[in-house]
Amino acid sequence: MICIFLFLCLITVTKLEDPCFTTKLIDDWRRSVANAAITGVCDNFLEEGWYRVISCAGELMPTECPIGGYRCGTTSPFWLSSNNVTGSLYPHNGNTVNRTTCRATFSGNCCDQTIDIRIKDCGCYYVYYLKHTTGCYSAYCFGDQLPCPDGLTSSTGFTPGCVNSSCSGIGKLKEARPIRCYWSILNEKRKKKEFSTFCLPLWYLLVSLIG
Repeated sequence: MICIFLFLCLITVTKLEDPCFTTKLIDDWRRSVANAAITGVCDNFLEEGWYRVISCAGELMPTECPIGGYRCGTTSPFWLSSNNVTGSLYPHNGNTVNRTTCRATFSGNCCDQTIDIRIKDCGCYYVYYLKHTTGCYSAYCFGDQLPCPDGLTSSTGFTPGCVNSSCSGIGKLKEARPIRCYWSILNEKRKKKEFSTFCLPLWYLLVSLIG
């Protein structure tokens, strides 16, 4: 019993210490680098620690400068710099790397301020060790997609692949209903005799508003 208890304790401690099990989540599509319209995001009061990004806009930090600022829902966005980095900016095989983020300003400066962060590969996703920014409005960028425009939809509700919502049934298969089948034969007196019955098709019909 003592051994089992110690084993369970070790598992619990390991999970608590592993950044991949962080409960701090970022779910804010406005942080997308493609967002140049909506502002107001500020990380000045962000609690330092490990975060996982779960926004449908994407989880990766942009690796190119959003020149001129006013992206990612903020005035001065932070992006992932490749300065002094050889190889991939993102880690692999469960590793953790130290990286530098740069702040892009509306004056055209792509790196007037830097913040060091950490990134860990968790297999199917990444987690980021973030620190608060200085002043508002400045915030970290994540993702490069946007919500589908009004009247359009997709499997995630975001780009890419947005289509007319009235055609959202395209590609869905619906079982065909039984139909009445007619045929005729000639009897021994050469007179035509008609028959009818219900037939159940053995294929499926493609439901589409465009044919």
